[in-house]
Amino acid sequence: MFTDKQNTLNQSGKKRREKMLLKIGLNAYNVCLSLGAFYLGILMIAGKGAFDTYPPEWIGILPFHSWMGFALFGMIIFGFGNGIASIYGLRKKDKKNYTMTFTMGILFCFATVISTILIDEWLLPTGVFLLLSIIQIALGLLGLVIYFFTNRVFT
Repeated sequence: MFTDKQNTLNQSGKKRREKMLLKIGLNAYNVCLSLGAFYLGILMIAGKGAFDTYPPEWIGILPFHSWMGFALFGMIIFGFGNGIASIYGLRKKDKKNYTMTFTMGILFCFATVISTILIDEWLLPTGVFLLLSIIQIALGLLGLVIYFFTNRVFT
């Protein structure tokens, strides 16, 4: 059948494919979050749908006084941040992609929880944002664990 050398090559090829699949999935997820941030930002700026009028009870509680502030914050921090993480992940083969994804997930979760605490209200998108941030944190952690496990233990 297979020699020991062929078995070793098959196992290393399988590990490489698993890491590549995680990297592709991670980058695709970051691109989706980036596009979602830009989409929501454009809706906020245009004042479409739920973003028609800014709730007056939020003025003085949140650091923004209109949807424009929210839109710019979301597009700059989350849109560009996840976009940069995705582009970096496509070009480089190191652990920084996983670290950036984990960091963006922590930031997303923190922003969601803080805004919920400040307005003392659980809104419909809050649950979705919390779930998306937890998925992003989990993907970043999974990538870091796999990276350290395969690079430190087996090489």
